[in-house]
Amino acid sequence: MKKILTEELIPGMLVDREVVSPEGVVLLEKGVRLTSWQIVNLRNWQIPSIFIDETRPALPDAAPPSGLTAAAFLGEYVRTVDAVRHSFEHIRVFREAPVLEMEELVNHRITLLADTVGVLDYLYEIRLHSDHTFQHSLNVAIISAVVGRWLKIQGAQLKNLILAGLLHDIGKLFVPLSVLDKPGSLSPREYEVIKRHPHEGYRLVHDEPRVAGSVKLGILQHHERQDGSGYPNKLAGDDIHPFAKIIAIADIYDAMTSDRAYRRRLTPLAALDAIAGQMHDKLDPKVCVTFLDNMREYFTGNSVILSTGQRAKIIILNHRDRNWTKPVVCTPGGMMLDLQKEEISIVELIEEG
Repeated sequence: MKKILTEELIPGMLVDREVVSPEGVVLLEKGVRLTSWQIVNLRNWQIPSIFIDETRPALPDAAPPSGLTAAAFLGEYVRTVDAVRHSFEHIRVFREAPVLEMEELVNHRITLLADTVGVLDYLYEIRLHSDHTFQHSLNVAIISAVVGRWLKIQGAQLKNLILAGLLHDIGKLFVPLSVLDKPGSLSPREYEVIKRHPHEGYRLVHDEPRVAGSVKLGILQHHERQDGSGYPNKLAGDDIHPFAKIIAIADIYDAMTSDRAYRRRLTPLAALDAIAGQMHDKLDPKVCVTFLDNMREYFTGNSVILSTGQRAKIIILNHRDRNWTKPVVCTPGGMMLDLQKEEISIVELIEEG
């Protein structure tokens, strides 16, 4: 263990002792590999030095994926939504999935979108005038790809996960729009209609030899929950396929951060709050921990609009399992605000620059 001046820290160094601000905020936990953003945060907090495990070599920041520029991403995203619409219309008319066409989407379009630096920010910013079913299915496929990589899923398995995410809601193609987009609460009968969509989607691909069993189970089980409270079969725990557990989180996150006929979208931080609130009973804890830990790093440094009208930057997200909507932020004037102690909230995340 060695004390290193903050100005001499290098991304990839291993933190050997918890770092706490003068106000008592835990900035870094022991065992964390430093990132460039975390070093900037330490400087913002005016932490002079921290303890580093010098017996463990520093691992450099991972090279960012090549991906697409913001403008190129938008163009490719719009084209991919159109391709998804074409494939889904085929499903709606012929009641069969064009598997080869959808595999092409996964291999040559969706993986490229998922590889783009800042992809989750882009998904939050994009608003298209289209049936949200197509956009939501694409978003869930992209988010599933991102989470899959965080979970070290690779190769053919990752592509199967993406395909499962893309097809997870195909059963909704046969749900009346009057039910699907109803502004108010669903009646018990309407809710039962909605609850049939995983099984309907599964039936469409059940006899397709090119579709892997993991994809079929991801479609069928993405609304099952750890405690057995989900549908359609009230499965619990390890009886639920790992792909379904990943898609469940991607589905919740995108649904909450997208506009719907019955409500405006919520901020990503509100969605993370909701997911964290379900990680001990409804959702798989391992997938939740991986998702939330990576999202903490992802959104640290993002710019936000506060309920006061001020612009600020997220400096640190304090907890894994609560208060995601109440981070520590820094205003352009350099004032640090711990929103857990202020009657101030975040009303919007905004693009950098």
